[in-house]
Amino acid sequence: MNCRIHLMLFATLAYSSSALADDKWQFSLTPYIWFAGLKGDVSTIPGAPVAPIDVSPKEAFDDTETAIMVMLDAKKGINGVYTDFIYTDVQQDATLLPAPVNLTLKSTTKTTAFTLAYQREVYRDDSAFVDLFAGARYWKIDSELAFGNGLGLLAGKKVSNDESWVDPVIGVKGRTSVNDTRFYVTGGVSLGGFNVGSDRFYDWLAAVGYQWRDNIGTAIGYRMFDLDYEDDGFVYDVKQKGWIVGLTWNF
Repeated sequence: MNCRIHLMLFATLAYSSSALADDKWQFSLTPYIWFAGLKGDVSTIPGAPVAPIDVSPKEAFDDTETAIMVMLDAKKGINGVYTDFIYTDVQQDATLLPAPVNLTLKSTTKTTAFTLAYQREVYRDDSAFVDLFAGARYWKIDSELAFGNGLGLLAGKKVSNDESWVDPVIGVKGRTSVNDTRFYVTGGVSLGGFNVGSDRFYDWLAAVGYQWRDNIGTAIGYRMFDLDYEDDGFVYDVKQKGWIVGLTWNF
């Protein structure tokens, strides 16, 4: 396609230098463009090896049909609710085995993840804050592997898998101003799975921003998640990562 849409929506709570009122909710919303690559292994047919997927962040312009992320952060006093929605649709054409086998692969991977967590502020000063959070993350993976005509067991096969599960998740996030300037650093790390749904996953984001006004800022950073899931022969062991550019609204 000539045009690809990569949209990540990420929100972190806007903290002022004064204490937050206990009876007032505060929010922020940040749309991000996310240039995300995808690398890992996905199940094929039973008894056959997993199929490799390798889409670099540079190739994301051509191979990512859609990338949407929305993180909503709301707080009342030191308590709050944290949500994180991820949807990506990544396609890739690759040659698995050259001549004389001539086996090609077209892969389509759709990943949906939604996190809902309770958060609590554990540190705060005039220029920084740190929150801890705990909750659950819902995953849904739709993968389709279409093998071209060639030689071997997989030639001409089309394999579709649809898996969903829920993982526990814990994490930490925060933000700090850079000295007395309008620049700031923000980010977070989450861990989950613990063999409840997936074997494990981790997810991190880091960004540097500039606060143009009290309620508007821009940021550039990087995000990655690593997921390892296997159940009844279905394998999804991937990393998804790439640069983000965003604009933040606090309200």
